[in-house]
Amino acid sequence: MRPLSEKCITFFDFLRFSLAQIVLVGHGIGFFYGYWGGFFPNQVPYPQQIAVVGFFLVSGFLICRSVMANLKYKGADAARYFSDRFSRIYTTLIPSLLLVFVIDKSFGLFYPQAELLSYSSLKIFFNNLLLIPSMPFGTLRPIWSLMFEWWIYILFGGLVFFRKHWIFATVCLFLGAKYTFWENAKGEAGHLEIIWFAGALGAYYFDRLTLRRLPAVWTWLLFAAAAAIYLYSKQAYNLPAGLLMAGGLVLLAARLNGDSAAVSSARKARWASLAGFSFTLFLTHYSILYWIQQVLGSSTAGFVLAMLLANIVAFFIAYGTERHHKAVSECMLGWVRRVGMRRISS
Repeated sequence: MRPLSEKCITFFDFLRFSLAQIVLVGHGIGFFYGYWGGFFPNQVPYPQQIAVVGFFLVSGFLICRSVMANLKYKGADAARYFSDRFSRIYTTLIPSLLLVFVIDKSFGLFYPQAELLSYSSLKIFFNNLLLIPSMPFGTLRPIWSLMFEWWIYILFGGLVFFRKHWIFATVCLFLGAKYTFWENAKGEAGHLEIIWFAGALGAYYFDRLTLRRLPAVWTWLLFAAAAAIYLYSKQAYNLPAGLLMAGGLVLLAARLNGDSAAVSSARKARWASLAGFSFTLFLTHYSILYWIQQVLGSSTAGFVLAMLLANIVAFFIAYGTERHHKAVSECMLGWVRRVGMRRISS
């Protein structure tokens, strides 16, 4: 297994940042322009929902690739996998949930009749904290996709580490399958887990795809076919369209991975920095859009302010939280292994 090229890594950073911005702008168009009188989704599917499909593809690809690299170079085990997943999610979820709690309570003093305040009970708060499929807390509406994705992580971990820790893995498989297939897949988004596993499959065969270097026309044919199905069906969660888009993105990444051209350190650092707050932006932007629209109404001034403020708030929150998830993971892993050694020695 080869490490990803600098160009490929930069591409995925660019993609993560771009998808987060599409979600932000898509919701902004809804809040401040009423989806252009029904243009979305009557003529074109909601762009923010298509971006969510892209996020699931990227997540499946990068997590599978990370697991493969850890297994080969670090002798990774279940402890490392779950430490990585836990820290990646909770270094962003906890501050985002607390931020939304403070924002909702503060604005709720002036707008007590706001519709989403009716979903601010402690039970919903703790269900969201534990990522149990449930109503989102207050204005933290995007958390539904994280509730979906978390249980895919649990399911995937059970599959990967079943031979080494079969009792623990069986519990993961049961809970992961229960929430993935019997709870989350019943929602409007359908079977996003298939997109996630398509990304994981693409990661598994990625080195072969890189070496084969298929003609670029195949990538654009897949994108064109996906666009045609999206426009025909008007459904952002259309599974065939999502799979075609996923295939196009994986092939595009494989072509970039086979390109030996160097990427400037400035460009690489810029996109890594921008991607570094995309998760926080995804979780918190809806709250900012919602309350600015409540205060300023459906106006262009409100739209522009919301776009800027959502990015600024997410950047500063992520600066002290999301961007440190790897360090948190190493601390967790060290603690888990120290506890394990103490038990063995006792």
